[in-house]
Amino acid sequence: MLFVQEVDIWYRKDVRYPKYANIRNAVKFIPIKTDNVNPDCEVLYQYETLKQSTDGIHTCREYYRKFGEEIFTVGSRDSLKNYRNLIHNIRIFKENENYKIMFCDDYFYERFNTSKRRGHNEGYFNNNSPFSYTDVINQTAFILTPDTYGRILYNDRIVMHYTEVWYYRIHTLNFINCDKSKFREKMFFRKVPDYEYKNMKYLKYC
Repeated sequence: MLFVQEVDIWYRKDVRYPKYANIRNAVKFIPIKTDNVNPDCEVLYQYETLKQSTDGIHTCREYYRKFGEEIFTVGSRDSLKNYRNLIHNIRIFKENENYKIMFCDDYFYERFNTSKRRGHNEGYFNNNSPFSYTDVINQTAFILTPDTYGRILYNDRIVMHYTEVWYYRIHTLNFINCDKSKFREKMFFRKVPDYEYKNMKYLKYC
């Protein structure tokens, strides 16, 4: 099965300085709270929001979600539907015992005034793809064979429409293809994965 962990760090421009950047950039994984979590599914997804301030980094939100075979889809043209039913900016496909992990732009944050991510679009000429004939990134990050580990890093900037406050975010997604018998608290604790994919934009500070 596939285990996925997303660490989503939110911060503002008051901690943009190098000493704070070094601290948040060092956070690549977190423990799994294995109590009351049964990995009886196709894909187990752990999400944790961390917020960084001058006082340090603090946990704001954590949840786990189980997916079956319904997650093995390219998604739809409805960005809100994709946001609710898939892992944002990620597409997963199962190929025998392997998992193909793709990075894409779901467009969801356009409503918060962030720009599209452009790049190679593997579905450009596919009429059945929600990314068809669109200048947006949609490409394979890596393919995980059994017992391999991959990591995706990307950043973004959003404005909360009800407060008009800008936040900057660093997303780290860890992926492990392994048997559920290997599910444990520190299964993501590897500084160097087998595969790493980065899509880091230059973000102006507002």
